[in-house]
Amino acid sequence: MSFYSRQLLEKGEVMPGDEIAGIEEFLPGEGVYVDEVDGVIRAAVVGRAYLDMSSRVAYVKPARKMEVAGLHDEVVGMVTGVRSDLVFVDIYGVVRLSPKPRWLYELDAPSSAAIPISQVADEYVKEIDEYYRLSDWIVGKIVSKHPPYTLTTVDPKYGVLYARCGKCGTLLEYQSNRSLKCPKCGNVEKRKVSALARSRLIQIRPIRNLVEYRYPW
Repeated sequence: MSFYSRQLLEKGEVMPGDEIAGIEEFLPGEGVYVDEVDGVIRAAVVGRAYLDMSSRVAYVKPARKMEVAGLHDEVVGMVTGVRSDLVFVDIYGVVRLSPKPRWLYELDAPSSAAIPISQVADEYVKEIDEYYRLSDWIVGKIVSKHPPYTLTTVDPKYGVLYARCGKCGTLLEYQSNRSLKCPKCGNVEKRKVSALARSRLIQIRPIRNLVEYRYPW
């Protein structure tokens, strides 16, 4: 056993919110947060807690690897807001689109992202809501290193996967790469539609507009 390993004091398995150490005695490391009210360090994840007695750091080793998104990842998310120059997106999972569309993994928590108007499409965009609208499910690519991420959907394979009719709320059906049609009321709406919109990369519950299941091809 090395000298360094003898400096670790194992505190056992912890759940989020469990107290690990006092902030006067230890510094917060990975997998923990500081509770300023009670003056203690608490677990932020499920895992095993340790106190490094040499460096005086408290940390938690997660029970499993945290799933996160990063630079160049292709991701699926939902539009949470639309501004004249930005589309706001919550990222829910990472996918691989070639050689065949495939869902890789769901994130442990949604990551915030935005699509600048310059990254919406490979053409001049005058009205951004003719490309994306609130609650659209989209696929795009991360082009920044840190959250909130910047997404691009310029490539034809990126864009809207699922959208709802603005008149009756029914899921719209693919009509072209720039439009979707409501099978119930006949309403046609403009979007930047992904070339993979009919690939069944994900499915949405028609009633609740939630991801129901993914296809692990």
